[in-house]
Amino acid sequence: MKKIVSRLLYLLFFCFSAVLIIACTLLVINTSKSKQESYKHIENIVISGGEEALDDDYKKIDGLTSVSSDDYEKIVSQDGYNALDTDEKKYLYEKIKENIYSITNEKDENGHYRTARVKVIGSKMSEFEIREVVNAFVYDNPQIFWFENLFGYAYSEDDTIVEFYSVLSSNDCSKYIVRFQNKIDEIMSSLNGEMSEYEREKKIYNTVLENCRYKSGVTDSDDGWTYFSAYGALVEGEAVCEGYAKSIQILLNLAGIPCSTVRGTGDGVAHIWNVVKLGGEWYHLDSTWDDNDDGTVDYEYFNVTTERIEMDHIIDEDINSVLTRNGHTEDVTIKYNFYVPKCDSLKLNYYTVEGCSLENFDEKSDKEIIDKIVQNIENNNNILPIRFGNKMSYAEYVDKMFYKSPHRFYYYVDSANKRLDDSHKIKKESVSVLKNESNMTIRIKLKLASEE
Repeated sequence: MKKIVSRLLYLLFFCFSAVLIIACTLLVINTSKSKQESYKHIENIVISGGEEALDDDYKKIDGLTSVSSDDYEKIVSQDGYNALDTDEKKYLYEKIKENIYSITNEKDENGHYRTARVKVIGSKMSEFEIREVVNAFVYDNPQIFWFENLFGYAYSEDDTIVEFYSVLSSNDCSKYIVRFQNKIDEIMSSLNGEMSEYEREKKIYNTVLENCRYKSGVTDSDDGWTYFSAYGALVEGEAVCEGYAKSIQILLNLAGIPCSTVRGTGDGVAHIWNVVKLGGEWYHLDSTWDDNDDGTVDYEYFNVTTERIEMDHIIDEDINSVLTRNGHTEDVTIKYNFYVPKCDSLKLNYYTVEGCSLENFDEKSDKEIIDKIVQNIENNNNILPIRFGNKMSYAEYVDKMFYKSPHRFYYYVDSANKRLDDSHKIKKESVSVLKNESNMTIRIKLKLASEE
């Protein structure tokens, strides 16, 4: 009998251990977006022949129409183009821009939809130089979602023949563009001229994050090209970091706000996010890392400084640094950016605009927090973000706010309620707090008594 009981205990222990291991594994998978993120790597093939044009039946497609507004002027990204340092590179860039709208309806012998070939006369461009041009074009034109991450090239005497491809046939591409255009028009119609730059940015940010779900388990374009595109993020509602960042870039530029992408790593893996210019100052913006599976938005990476982003991101170097150091390098694996401004302002950071900075618990801070609570509640915003200073530890700030006498935050709520009408009174027993010790921040969710 003892042996039977012993064996049962061993069996139960083994089953429990197995379940625990599986559960822990799933937890690691589901709580780390950054470990699965990547962006498309540009491949290349050597094409046969030295002809500029083939006999393929190319069909011209219509591109996206500009969304015009009397309130703000569309921004046209040119940083990639402006970084190109030779006439040959700029010529190839312009030809990509021209030819990407002429696509075959039938795949070639290698299974690709061709665009018209380009001949760069009198120059044997290296593979690195061609990649640089492709990267610059993609950097400036995230709306060209059908551009395949592949090019072919060959040499004809002293000339370079380059061929590019589409992930879609011309007929299918036209249909996809219509869907994409309709989605963009829908989003842009939600903006109005009374919105500030910050309000337009936040509206677009929220819309993208509400519309898109992070696609886990995707590492390269073999898993599906849409996940790396703005089309995937906006129309199909699933994307990885590249799709998020491209969507933000397109929409903010249409809203008259300069925005581009930044390449680098986050927690040690390839990652893409944005930089945005508001009120003459640049900020980092990482929509992927602010998105949550439950549909909420964190805003921890909403208009942050270079110092803050570099706490858990590494920014790839500038293309000029690469070329200065290596000349015309043949190392095609080098990652780089075309323009990353220094971001050192907190003026339009989320915690500055919608919350408070708290260094000390004094009369000045009390007034600022009470005023902000009243302002947010009257504007139908029940979230109060607070960024702590460095006068004490994170735990001390939280304890003084909520857990230790005189429980400052409940004093703030009582003081705010004296200024709010009955329909806006706050129920202080229903306050919830989201903590982020690494950022020295909290976000407090308030509930109105009238909601009961």
